[in-house]
Amino acid sequence: MSALRTLRSRTVAGSRFRQFTHIRDLPVLIVDEPSGIADTEPAPEPLEVLLAALGSDLTIGIRAGALARGIALSGLTLDLEADIAAAPMDMAQPAPIGFTAVRVAVHIEADVPWEALATLVARATLRSPVANTLHDGTELNVALADAQGR
Repeated sequence: MSALRTLRSRTVAGSRFRQFTHIRDLPVLIVDEPSGIADTEPAPEPLEVLLAALGSDLTIGIRAGALARGIALSGLTLDLEADIAAAPMDMAQPAPIGFTAVRVAVHIEADVPWEALATLVARATLRSPVANTLHDGTELNVALADAQGR
């Protein structure tokens, strides 16, 4: 069995800056971009969704590692924050934009030494596909589909 698998989603533009992302047969994920226009149903912006993905992935890794080592967790919370570099949309060659730094504070409640918890966090970070995507980079290919939609 190949270690490579393909994930798919489809994002459809809605009104203003709202997008609807379809993943498998799950409920639609609504993402928005703050536009300064008051919205009665605000949705997370794209980089907030990326932070949520990182927090979820790390939490899964920490819980799985704890389970494998017989560590009972009585509490697990991650506080994530990121600094964002932004540039005006009309710049022909914008300066690098996006996250410039991401900080994650992991709060774990368990009856084991601090070193055991630190090992769980370090291992989960190393094995997190989202963390690896952020710190190692990924080949990205964005192209206009041809007339047949390929």
